[in-house]
Amino acid sequence: MMDNKKKHNELAPCGVFCKACPSYNKSCFGCSSDDKSQPRQSKWNCKIRTCCYSISGLDYCINCKDFPCKTYTKKLLSLHQDDSRYEYRYEIPKYFYKLKTLGEEQYIKLQRRRWKCNKCGGTIKFYHYQCDSCGEINLLN
Repeated sequence: MMDNKKKHNELAPCGVFCKACPSYNKSCFGCSSDDKSQPRQSKWNCKIRTCCYSISGLDYCINCKDFPCKTYTKKLLSLHQDDSRYEYRYEIPKYFYKLKTLGEEQYIKLQRRRWKCNKCGGTIKFYHYQCDSCGEINLLN
């Protein structure tokens, strides 16, 4: 796993753009953060995070030869299939492959653009696809 100083806490090992999560920087510092002082503790039990970091020693699941594996599919892609609030999950594999060609910095810039509010420039948060700054309902870019 990469040095924590270089790690982008905006991007989870599974490809979720943490900055678009309503909990980001409130009760959670991002799935890749190792800061145990955060109020939200659920990520420490995440099977995808554990597999990627502790078992496989990878930065991101996309770098695994088995991507998308059974654990990834079960936890991220098989749940909430008929719930539009979780639509962002099903787009991850399509975009996540771009991490390999763009590199981490450019990929994160791509995600920031995708989740940027067209009206005010704030961040669109998933589940309701609403801007955290102006409240505008947005479709992803």
